[in-house]
Amino acid sequence: MSCMICFDLDGTLEDSRRDMISAAHRVRERLGLPRRTDEAVLPWVNKGMEQLYQACFDDYLQADEGGRMEEVRRRYEADYLENAVCETKLYPGISDAVKRLSLIGPLVVVTNKPERISRRLLDLLGIGKFFADVIGGDTCSATKPDPRVLKEAALCCGFISDKGRAVMIGDSAADIKMGRAFGAATVWCAWGYVDRPGEQPDCIAPSPEVLPALVQTLLTLPPNPIRSRDAAGAS
Repeated sequence: MSCMICFDLDGTLEDSRRDMISAAHRVRERLGLPRRTDEAVLPWVNKGMEQLYQACFDDYLQADEGGRMEEVRRRYEADYLENAVCETKLYPGISDAVKRLSLIGPLVVVTNKPERISRRLLDLLGIGKFFADVIGGDTCSATKPDPRVLKEAALCCGFISDKGRAVMIGDSAADIKMGRAFGAATVWCAWGYVDRPGEQPDCIAPSPEVLPALVQTLLTLPPNPIRSRDAAGAS
């Protein structure tokens, strides 16, 4: 059976909040801006890159002369690329879960983080080899929760939706909303950045260890699996 298994990156595979906050601090310092607290930066590191730039560099961008947004983007991406895994770690159990899932079908990372940074991060964390492709926030013209992102993923790994099943695994409402709009079964990760899904997933995974059995079960279900299945019931 044809299948596609998609993963969000931040808050699902790894926790990169500390490194993203640190990159914002360093870029602000280089721009001659006053330091902000970690607490002021933290809410924006999982909202998408554009919102991070707008919120964390708003004082610099107020006078957007000569493309200051592009300067912020260039500086931040260069710094973050160089310091992607200073403190970033995989969630416990993720490495084994990803390895096992790669034996079931092609894995694709779907993230709003830039593709080049995402690929480097995955490689440095030792799991890049398990993914067939990476769709970043700059890979195509759409970003999450637009289902066109998953259409791009499907093109990359040769998945045909009317001949198989897709699964979207993530920790945010945007992941669940996008997966549902695409027609994928959705799994919310309870170990991620937020303490509730925000959207109704098909399944809730309490830990990475349950993912292989849970995904295997979802791939055998009809196109519209029963909503609100929990990991215990589905596996």
